[in-house]
Amino acid sequence: MDYKGLALDSFQEQAIKGIDQEHSVLVAAPTGAGKTIIAEYAIEKCIQNSRRVIYTAPIKALSNQKYRDLTKQYGDQVGIVTGDVVLNQYAQILLMTTEVFRNTIFDNINRLDDVGYVIFDEIHYINDIERGTVWEESIIFAPQHIKFICLSATIPNITQFADWMHDVRETPIEVIEEHQRPVPLKHFLYLEDYGIGTCSDLQEVQENYADPRDFERSEFSRLMANDFPNIRRAKLISHIQKESQFPCLYFCFSRKLCKKNAEYYAKSENFLQKEQQRQILDHFDSLCERFAILDDRNVKQFRFLVSKGIAYHHAGMLPTLKEVVERLFTLGLIQLLFTTETFAVGINMPACSVVFDSLEKYDGVSSRHLKAREYHQMSGRAGRRGIDKIGYVYAKVNPKLVDANQVRLITSDQIEPLESQFNLSYSSLLNLCNEHGDSIYDVCTQSFSNFQNVTRIQSIDFNQKQAAEKLRDLPEPTCIHQEVDPYDQIAGYNQLLKWIADEERRLKSERRNLHRQKRRQQHKKNWRSQFNSINREKQKIQLKKQSNLCNSCNQLDSCNQLYHRIHKQHNLLQHLKKERDYVERYHQQQIEFRLEILRQLDYVDNFKLLPRGIIASQIYGYETQITELLFSGALDSLNEDEVNVLMMAIVCEPRKESFRHVKLRKSTLHNMLKTADKVIDRARLVERNF
Repeated sequence: MDYKGLALDSFQEQAIKGIDQEHSVLVAAPTGAGKTIIAEYAIEKCIQNSRRVIYTAPIKALSNQKYRDLTKQYGDQVGIVTGDVVLNQYAQILLMTTEVFRNTIFDNINRLDDVGYVIFDEIHYINDIERGTVWEESIIFAPQHIKFICLSATIPNITQFADWMHDVRETPIEVIEEHQRPVPLKHFLYLEDYGIGTCSDLQEVQENYADPRDFERSEFSRLMANDFPNIRRAKLISHIQKESQFPCLYFCFSRKLCKKNAEYYAKSENFLQKEQQRQILDHFDSLCERFAILDDRNVKQFRFLVSKGIAYHHAGMLPTLKEVVERLFTLGLIQLLFTTETFAVGINMPACSVVFDSLEKYDGVSSRHLKAREYHQMSGRAGRRGIDKIGYVYAKVNPKLVDANQVRLITSDQIEPLESQFNLSYSSLLNLCNEHGDSIYDVCTQSFSNFQNVTRIQSIDFNQKQAAEKLRDLPEPTCIHQEVDPYDQIAGYNQLLKWIADEERRLKSERRNLHRQKRRQQHKKNWRSQFNSINREKQKIQLKKQSNLCNSCNQLDSCNQLYHRIHKQHNLLQHLKKERDYVERYHQQQIEFRLEILRQLDYVDNFKLLPRGIIASQIYGYETQITELLFSGALDSLNEDEVNVLMMAIVCEPRKESFRHVKLRKSTLHNMLKTADKVIDRARLVERNF
């Protein structure tokens, strides 16, 4: 089967057949395998059937790129709605972020009446801790007539995810998997101070550690030949250039590092021939003139970088300058691009090689290792279909600091399964209250989390059954002392031993303290009486132990063994019961807590929205803070700049290590922030109680 002059792969054909049957389609395939063709076919199908189609993306950069691509083909039929841009919002083909789509469901669901398909690019973002709930809410609460095209990289639990979607959407869903990459990848580690190798080489270096300073001496050749023969001694970027592995995407996990690295290499390197330099500068100047940014100071500095075939790209740049970089990279004129991980999300800009500056990143809360999914998402940018036979991936590691097993885990093919991050915000809860009233709990049982919990509960039930059977199979306790209950007797004896151990520790500590006081000549009169008191207590403890029936019984060992086996199964059953109750009640309890917070803040009463709740239901993000400020009148006297300062103070969460105490020049701003903090504190105090 051909489409747009291209011979389709079997997984693409299967997806297109599903679209022709008006089914939802879930496609999991490696980066660069050709998932975009499936989305394009769905768009054409909707146009033919006079239906609208929505293309959602996890980041604005991807929405903007898709908007540019589709506008070239469909012109005025394309619109875009993101947090920054609203153009032609009633267009037949509409690009938007997933948050905007979710908000549309709650704000004005009738606007979706004529939508045939919604395309979720990078659906595995449902796994994102902070934002994943948005995808889940979109799938649950979208009108039932809408079908979905879900595109993703590898999903290990794709069947489970598809089963949940089928339950929620009540419509057939085609599940399509493709595991073959169009361009195979070779993965390497760049071992700092050593060279280019593999996970095995890293382990060998750590097991037979040689001081890298030796490499500067005459022994270097012998060491490398004898001790680490597989490690290639080379500077990474020089190696990539020598092996003709440009263009290269160099992933850094901070914007500052992207710029710093680009400037560092531009000082000493030039990756372009004279003719290439002329071409790239002509294109750069032409694009900057078209976007009216030639006079920008950053653009002038950037011109020097691109003249060397080097650039950087991150979300903090001028949007038009980012677009210039993207276009130059697409033309193949930028050889080395330092970028953050957002460049790996959906944007169709592959390279020959990919470099990871580190296998750790700061995720907004703390520094952590990359997940295997993140590593493969980014490394998937290596290898250009139809150009490269092999894509090359390099991860920089320091053998002195990294855990070889952790590195092996990150770079392995063991991708993490999708896990629900369902976590309704206040505005979502308020909208659901307004729509469903006291049926809100039934609605929320549709979550992927609840679906996964059903499986989890089944597993707990199975374990409970096994534990109960093991308990039943254990022999009944017997006791030679006929007048007592066997189990109670041995259980009581074990509790007594525990109490004795605790008491002996306490008395030992008290005795040590007395010896210290004695050495310091403190409380001299009380020494003897206190020592005597401790000795009397120890004697009482020993008498209690000796008077117990079990203490001198010749059956004690066998009784104890049986008791511990029974006790272990009792504890396991108790733990499983608590776990089951927690899993079963978790989401309902979370909703109950949040509804109670909203009730105490006067946002809702008996599932009916009050004035504060009506306002908060229309705000997505920081809804309680903004609502409290609106109702307090704190915003009434502020000008535009002061409102901006206040909003920045609310949303900005600086890293601990970069925190600075800002000194405000204007006392009015200081007073404004102080007043706002008091107002918001009302909501904060209520939340703390939960």
